[in-house]
Amino acid sequence: MKFRLTLLRMAGLAAMAALLASCGGGTSNGLVAFVPARILVFGDQASVITAEGNKYTINAVNADGGIDCVSHPIWTQVLASSYGLVFPECPGTSATTAPTSRILALAGATAGGSGEIDLAGQVTRQLELPADAGGGISSNDMVTVFIGVNDIVAAFEQFESGAISEAQTTALAEQAGVAIATQVNRIANAGGKVIVSTVPDVSLTPYGRSKGIVGMSRLTYLTARVNGKLLVTIDNDGRKIGLIELNPYLISVVGNPAGYGYVNARDAACVPPITLNCTTATLQQNPDGTSAGPFTWLWASELQLSPGGHGQLGSLASTRAHNQPF
Repeated sequence: MKFRLTLLRMAGLAAMAALLASCGGGTSNGLVAFVPARILVFGDQASVITAEGNKYTINAVNADGGIDCVSHPIWTQVLASSYGLVFPECPGTSATTAPTSRILALAGATAGGSGEIDLAGQVTRQLELPADAGGGISSNDMVTVFIGVNDIVAAFEQFESGAISEAQTTALAEQAGVAIATQVNRIANAGGKVIVSTVPDVSLTPYGRSKGIVGMSRLTYLTARVNGKLLVTIDNDGRKIGLIELNPYLISVVGNPAGYGYVNARDAACVPPITLNCTTATLQQNPDGTSAGPFTWLWASELQLSPGGHGQLGSLASTRAHNQPF
């Protein structure tokens, strides 16, 4: 039932976007609604679609057994579709022959790292790319940022191994929050309209649950430190940046899975070893012997959301984007 409601909401948002675009737009405060020419996606594996159409969630398959990238959309696809946009990695049946939206997110990326795959490197690369090659960030771009889980896991595992102290772990988490905010501000100052998500509470993931009560408590704390620094460091005047928070939904689902249409909100649905090739044909079993479902299990893997979770995050992003007075 929750999935049906999400689909209805997505359809409604897409219809609203089309109506606003056709009539010049408008908001309740009289401002003209922003309709992006393209969407630029920054972050980690949660926002990645490969050239083959695979995603870090439960992939759908078509009648021939191949990957169906249109079904089981990740959150950025939900947001893009509400504006009638698609990505080159998954154009579907869109009439657009050359989608201009871009997925710049990279698997394994962190917010606080200095590597080429990390958030600062992603943003720098886009800003330095010539405009005729799709580079730059302009006032016509909507930009998404969703990152930080890898930072929390890395800091926690260093602490868990004894390599760093508790205080050093906290410092790393706070540095990650500042790093996310710094790049969000950089994007906004370049003209982009930003949709940024706070980091989901890692203690609620299957990975977090495997760490026991003490580990879960530490992961909750580290998540809070990342998000705390993010929120106080972003330069948000109410117009440039739209903030979304997934944690209230996750907490509610974990507390009452059945109330949200879930059978399992604790475990990973994909059978290990979990790769980009996880599909509806490679899922765990429910206690009654039936297979796990992409919309009845909250988590696809230890740290990644199922299509059901992505649908909710995408719905939050779409609602915020269409109501934000950019």
